[in-house]
Amino acid sequence: MPELDNAAIARELEVMGDLLEIAGADRFRVLSYRKAANSIRAWPEQLSAMAEQDRLTEVPGVGKRLAASITEMLHHGTFPEFEAAKAEYPAGLVELTQVAGVGPTRARQFYDKLGVDSVDALLHAIDSGELGRIGGMGEKTVASIRRGVESFLAHRGRMLLRDALPLAERLAAELLEHPAVLSATPAGSLRRMQETIGDIDIITASEDGPAVMEAVRELPAVARVLGSGETKTSVLTTSGLQVDVRVVAPEQAGAALQYFTGSKEHNVALREIAKRAGMKVNEYGVFRVDAQGTEVERLGGATEDEVYRILGFAQTPPPEIRHDTGEIEAGLAGTLPRLVEPGDIRGDFHAHTTSTDAHSTLEENRAMAAELGYEYLVVTDHAENLRMVRGMTVPQLEEQWAEVDALNASRGELPYILKGVELNVGPDGTVDYDPEILARFDFCIASLHSGWGEESGAVTERLLRAMDNPYVDIIGHPTGRIIGRRDPIALDMDAVLAKAAETGTIMELNAYPDRLDLNDAHLRLAMRRGVRIAIGTDAHRAEHMRYMRYGVATARRGWVTPNLCLNAQPLDTVRSWLRRNSR
Repeated sequence: MPELDNAAIARELEVMGDLLEIAGADRFRVLSYRKAANSIRAWPEQLSAMAEQDRLTEVPGVGKRLAASITEMLHHGTFPEFEAAKAEYPAGLVELTQVAGVGPTRARQFYDKLGVDSVDALLHAIDSGELGRIGGMGEKTVASIRRGVESFLAHRGRMLLRDALPLAERLAAELLEHPAVLSATPAGSLRRMQETIGDIDIITASEDGPAVMEAVRELPAVARVLGSGETKTSVLTTSGLQVDVRVVAPEQAGAALQYFTGSKEHNVALREIAKRAGMKVNEYGVFRVDAQGTEVERLGGATEDEVYRILGFAQTPPPEIRHDTGEIEAGLAGTLPRLVEPGDIRGDFHAHTTSTDAHSTLEENRAMAAELGYEYLVVTDHAENLRMVRGMTVPQLEEQWAEVDALNASRGELPYILKGVELNVGPDGTVDYDPEILARFDFCIASLHSGWGEESGAVTERLLRAMDNPYVDIIGHPTGRIIGRRDPIALDMDAVLAKAAETGTIMELNAYPDRLDLNDAHLRLAMRRGVRIAIGTDAHRAEHMRYMRYGVATARRGWVTPNLCLNAQPLDTVRSWLRRNSR
C-alpha cells in the first residue's frame, strides 16, 4: 500500500466533511472532519510515522475515533464510513462544492433539481439557462457562480504550494538517503514558490542513473509509475501530483537545476545573453560555440552560480524572482537587493484565539511563537461588528487585555504579546469601536470582509477612508481572495498603495496558503512606492503560525526587502513604525 502523506489524508477528510454536509449530517460531525484536516495540513510530523507509535491523538482535533479512521486509511487507502458516504452521491458533487458561490448546500440543490453532478454539468446548466430557473437564482447570482466556475477551471489540476512543497521536500530527502544520490533538489514552479503547482520536478545528481531511477520507483508515496527510463522517471503520488525525477551527472547538476527551475521567460533571456557572447546554455552546461553554433568547449555547469558567472552575472538571481521582470539586468549589474529570508522573521502580526473563531488559546499561540524562535507575537481577534465569528465586545477586550498583561508580566524568555485586533471595514469606511478604545490597542489591523461584486471605485473608496483613520496601522488581506475559490475584491490597488505610502499605513501579506494576499505583483508595486509590509499567518490554530514560510516565499517573489518588512524589525522599531506612535 503506497504511503499517504499529510496533505493526502487532509484532503480525504475534507471530502468526507463535504459529503456529510451534502447529506445533511449533524453540523458538529461535519466540522470535526474539517477541523482535523485543517490541523493535519499544518502539522510538521508525518502522520504515517505517528500512527505506528499510536500517537495520532496528539494532533489537535484528532480524537480516538478519527485516529482509528486515519490508521485504517493509512493501511487500506480508505475507511468504511468514507466508502459509505461516497456511495451515496456522485464523486463530482464534491468537486462542485469547491466552486465559489456553490458550497455543499447548493451542490445538493443543483443535483436534486437539475441532476447537476459535476462542474462541467454546472457550466452546461448555466449556459442553457436551466440554473436561472431555479428559485433564488437571479441573474447576478448566476453570473457570480459562472465566475466561480471559470476561476475553478483555471486552477483545476493544480495544488496549493502548502501541499506540494512538503511533499517535494520529503521526496527529495528520501532520495538523498540512497547512497547513489549525491544531491536532490526540487525545481520548476515549486522552486520559484508559485502559489499553485501543477506537478513537481526534482533534479538529482549521480554517477549511477539506473540505481536512482529504481529508488524513485520505490518511494513510499508512489501510487503509480507513469514512465521510467535511464534519466527520467515520472510517478503519480498518493496526493494526486505527478512527480518527474531527472538524474544528471554531477558536473551537469547546476545547469540542469537552473534550466528546469525556469521560468521559460528567464531562460529565453539567458539563451540570448549566451548567444551574443558566442556561447550556448542548456540543461547540460554552458558551452563555447563556433560561428555555426557547434559546441567547441564546455565552460562549466556544475553549480548554478557557475552558470550565471560564466554568463557575466555579478549576482545569481534567487529562484523566486526568475521571471524576466528585472532580475536579469539587476543580476548582471550586481544590484539585486537582499530579499527577506525566514531567518529575518521575529514575529507574526495576525493570529486569532479561542476568544473569537479560532481553536488555540493565547497561551498556546505564545508557546508556538516560542518554538518558532519569535521575539513577539500578537493577538488579533475579530472586532465586535463581525458577529458571525463572535467579534469581541469592549468588556471581552478588557478581559483579554488583562490576560495579556499577566502573561507579559511573567513571560521570562517567552515572546512578548502585543494587543492587537482585526477590525471590520464597514460600508462607509468606518471601523469598530470608538477612538478611545482604538487608542488602547498596540496596533489595529483593518480588513474588508465584504465587497465582492462591488464596483471598484466604491469599494476602493471604502478602504481609502479606513486608511484615513489614525488608529488603522495595517490593512489585512487587502483583496480578500481565496485562491481558486474566490476572486479578489476589485480594488484599484495603485490607488490603495499610493494612499498607504501617503499615510504610512502598513499593508499585510496574509500568509495563509489559500490567500497569499497581497500577491507578488502587488508587492512589487508596494516596494516601488516604499510601502511597508507586515506578514501575518491569520492563524486560527497555533500550528498555522508555521505558514509563515509561505508568506516569506511570496514576499521574496515580490522583491520584499528586510528594511521594508515589519516582521524583520526588533520590537522597539515595530512600535516606531506603527502610525499611532509616529504622529
